[in-house]
Amino acid sequence: TGETLECLTKALAGMEHKLNICFNKCDQFSKMHDFARAFGALCWNLSKVIPRKDLPPIYTMCIPVENQAAGLGTEALADLHSTRLEVVAKVSNAQERRVDNMISRVDDSTRVLQMYTWVCTAVRKQLSRVWWNVHLKTAVVMAAGAAAAGAVFAGRHEIVDRLGDRFSHLYLSVLAGGQSLGLAYYAFAYPAIKKKRQELMDDHVLTDIFRDQYRMEIAEGDEFLLSLWNRVMPRLQLAMGTVGIEAIGFVGRRDNEYLSRILNEDVPRLRRQFARAIGDSTRVQPALQGSVDSEI
Repeated sequence: TGETLECLTKALAGMEHKLNICFNKCDQFSKMHDFARAFGALCWNLSKVIPRKDLPPIYTMCIPVENQAAGLGTEALADLHSTRLEVVAKVSNAQERRVDNMISRVDDSTRVLQMYTWVCTAVRKQLSRVWWNVHLKTAVVMAAGAAAAGAVFAGRHEIVDRLGDRFSHLYLSVLAGGQSLGLAYYAFAYPAIKKKRQELMDDHVLTDIFRDQYRMEIAEGDEFLLSLWNRVMPRLQLAMGTVGIEAIGFVGRRDNEYLSRILNEDVPRLRRQFARAIGDSTRVQPALQGSVDSEI
């Protein structure tokens, strides 16, 4: 229904990895064809609203009643009852699943942090490139003025001999002129830094930076990565608007390797340990599909 789709796309955004779907009343189907058509329609609709490569678990079940119809066959009816018992067992183990929720939170937070740091580093690099360009050119102009003043100072005796004593301090005028020219250029070029800072806070510019950082994953159609970016971008814009882009530090290779090790080694190991502890070997795979890792 429309209400269900809105719930999946808004209220449960970012929680798709915890979703379990109960397809109840399957005993009411009189033909396997009807069941297959309804199940296919459910999977098709879910694929449109869940940004994951894999669909969440779908439990086909029914509630046992007296004189229950067996339109799909006696064997199929037994499977439906077996699935219902599995759902009941999962509900009974809800308290133990809190550990799995904590692991999922670590996994999700690490992915968000990794994307945040990568995009922040790219933003800082772009702003730093403009900042250094302006300041280096200003320094060159000032250095040229100082060099010219030094040359005049070195030849001041010859200048005095030719032009008189009133030009004995000409080097000071040249120095002042060179520094003034450098300051004038800085005042002219500095707005480029402010303009670049404002551009980097724009949604489209940030999205372009994100797409450049994850171009391989996006080319492969990783929709989970796009949904993750929709969560990261508002936080990134808030941070840049609050503390400023300059206050965001760079992330080094070692930091990236540490985050990748958490995602690729630590989280799977925790899931395996938890699965062994509760005797559920089906939960050893990562809950979040669509890794945002890329080459460092």
